[in-house]
Amino acid sequence: MFRILIDTDLVLEALMNRTELTADVSQLLERVDPSIQMYLTNVGLQKIYTYAACLQNSHADTVVNWLIEKMQICIVDQMIIKTARKSAIKNFESAVEVVCLKHYQLDAIITNQSDDFIDAVNPVRIWCFRDLWLRVNLETQFQVSR
Repeated sequence: MFRILIDTDLVLEALMNRTELTADVSQLLERVDPSIQMYLTNVGLQKIYTYAACLQNSHADTVVNWLIEKMQICIVDQMIIKTARKSAIKNFESAVEVVCLKHYQLDAIITNQSDDFIDAVNPVRIWCFRDLWLRVNLETQFQVSR
């Protein structure tokens, strides 16, 4: 099973229909795949709610509830914030996500902004969608061949 943290900005960009990756994000969020367990930070969830609530005729509660049904929520606490403050990663939100990745022992962060994570200690754990689908397909083939 892959335990992946979804970069908040990736979800937000897709929600606002601002990226060519909207289809990939939708596919991931709508995919019922036992080999993928998705995570999002509580801070990211709040950010998504705030932007969704600003839209005219928004259904921010519906969006957030739908995300909560699809994902596990990683709680960002004082220790995570303090650790992220000391990180070499320049983008603070990305630093928080990397600390959550380690704290919750997740496999990777899915993002379309890998440059935000350029100073991550282990950049191998920063994946784009191509990396995720490749790993899922390989894992599926491995399971079938057993």
